Amino acid sequence: MKQAERASIMRIVSDLIEADGIIDTRELLFLDSLREKYGIKKEDEILAASYTFADALNELQKSDDSLKHDLIGDFNQVAMSDDYCAREEALLILALRCCLTINIGSQVSVLSIDTSNIHFEDAQILYVESEYDENINEQIQEKFREIAAEIRLAGFDFVYLPKLAEHYNSISETDLLQITDFLYPKVSYERLQTIVNQLRELSTERFCKDQLAAKLNVKEFGMISSSFMIKVGDSFVNDSLIANFLIVEIEDDALGTIRAILDLMAENYHNLQLNYLKEETGRFIFKGFYKQIFDILMLRKGVKSSVVVDPMREQIFFPEADVKLEKIHRREKALYALFLLESASGGINFNKPETPKQLERYEKRMKAVMRKYQIIYKKFGGDEEKAPNIIIYEIRAPMIALLKRQLMKLNDVLYHAENYIIQRNLYGNYGVKISPSLCNCCEDMNDVKLMSDSEDWKRISAL
Repeated sequence: MKQAERASIMRIVSDLIEADGIIDTRELLFLDSLREKYGIKKEDEILAASYTFADALNELQKSDDSLKHDLIGDFNQVAMSDDYCAREEALLILALRCCLTINIGSQVSVLSIDTSNIHFEDAQILYVESEYDENINEQIQEKFREIAAEIRLAGFDFVYLPKLAEHYNSISETDLLQITDFLYPKVSYERLQTIVNQLRELSTERFCKDQLAAKLNVKEFGMISSSFMIKVGDSFVNDSLIANFLIVEIEDDALGTIRAILDLMAENYHNLQLNYLKEETGRFIFKGFYKQIFDILMLRKGVKSSVVVDPMREQIFFPEADVKLEKIHRREKALYALFLLESASGGINFNKPETPKQLERYEKRMKAVMRKYQIIYKKFGGDEEKAPNIIIYEIRAPMIALLKRQLMKLNDVLYHAENYIIQRNLYGNYGVKISPSLCNCCEDMNDVKLMSDSEDWKRISAL
């Protein structure tokens, strides 16, 4: 047996023993017998401490079938060595059986997620997908009460984000803003407004890609099929708390899939308590996944944010991330706004051509670029006659370098901050990589709109 297999066995056994928060001497006696049976050494146990539950399962899935069945028998004995299978142990056994020996007719996997920045509640089953599946969503909408009832009887709450969006839309925008302001008094009004809009427009696929994949850096959520996600426990890995989730892909029958999973769990554990979060008019639920959504949205890390150019306040800010471009002069602000505007049409090429005919067109184009910059510079409160000549490399380059430094300081907050900086592409064009749909402007103190929808900015672009 390889060391990786021995370490994986130890990881799983450790999680089973610690699952219910009680270390029974009978469990430790059985552990001694497993050490002897599988030849587990001290160095294997040390290595096991660096494995996640998912790492361990992925390793054991490569083992032959006879070993897998043997292990499931041993894992069941660990769970029952104190004559009682706790709910926490039953969930781990469920994940182990689904991944190692039982074919439930669906693809299953386990994800282990670092929860340093966010806590995931137990007793919840979340529907996840990175691309909208019309058939599965229609099934869930049609049979929602039945699916939710099955899940509730097993002691879980069913979290289906479109239903949560309905709940938030049943509360007036004014009330939501008041509630969020009460809960998060240090957060700016602009960001609270953004978060309220996100709550009312919740969709599973955007939440998976923009929040779970980007913010929590769990790339699997960026390409996850329509699945049920069930938390099966926590592990300590190198002193970090890691949450473990069973991912059950829905092939074509949402209700049938969840019934198969819950029936399998019931073989080891029978629920004695109903879980029920009741939504009512005038009630704002702030526990379970309702609270987790707020926690994730409020997390200032890996935020996919829009950019707002606000000349009246002489600032450029990122509302979803609640940060501004700091320590730059209006000359850099105007330059950045120019590149945001011009990137939509491919950026700006400053390379000087050699032929006279091309040179004439180049000079005309550069004159237009400079005119655009002067107008934007004036919008930021400057004298257009005193606007720096950005056509000259020695003037332009330090400005771009300063913008890059200040933007990269936001790397811990913005998702892929490098996409926000001014870069030169293969064709020699300077621009930003973010989509034009993220480039906004303020036309008055509160009116934020896309640059491409602003008559003022469209006129500048057309020069």
